[in-house]
Amino acid sequence: MVNWKVICDFDGTTAQNDVGNLLFRTFADERCFDIVKAWKAGKINSRECLQHECAIASVNERQLASFADSQQLDPFFKEFVEYCRSHKIAVGIASDGLDFYIERIARKHGLPAAVEIRANHLVFAGESGIRAEFPYFDSGCGQCGNCKGYHVRQAQADGNRVIYVGDGLSDRCGARAADEVFAKRERDLLKFCHENRLPHHEYDDFGEVLTKIKDLVKPQ
Repeated sequence: MVNWKVICDFDGTTAQNDVGNLLFRTFADERCFDIVKAWKAGKINSRECLQHECAIASVNERQLASFADSQQLDPFFKEFVEYCRSHKIAVGIASDGLDFYIERIARKHGLPAAVEIRANHLVFAGESGIRAEFPYFDSGCGQCGNCKGYHVRQAQADGNRVIYVGDGLSDRCGARAADEVFAKRERDLLKFCHENRLPHHEYDDFGEVLTKIKDLVKPQ
């Protein structure tokens, strides 16, 4: 019998919006665009990108909580999680974003505690400052703040076949390592899969992921 685990990206995947990107567009200034551009060009790694973004942000805990409470999950994600739990398929979230908003959004929408969240850690500093800590950095590739490939390989070492669901550039390491990949249509991960001839399934939302996974994980 095959043991399956699903690892999902958060921003733009589990969440409808790229919440991290929207956070800095809301609470930082136009320099955030140049920082992200430098990351996409490979001039800085994602850890440095997040550190620079946090350094120019001005937001307190109350403001960030209110911002997080305005965000929505993919409309089919809870149904997806319920199906997986009923079929003994573990589901986790691995994000190169910040744990504060991910955990708050997850709680607001009633995600079960069994959905493990692994992300970079946000620390509030002073009246309106934030900084990031990187608890998984030393275990990863050295380019990601929180390398999703590490979490995929860890799950595989525990005896699972891993399905990875993502949408963006931060999902490349997870996609390379996974046994099955779901890449969101018209996003950077899909382009990466095409360019690198990486086998994958395309999707628009978790309703479509659920339909395909029902066939993928059924006993042969």
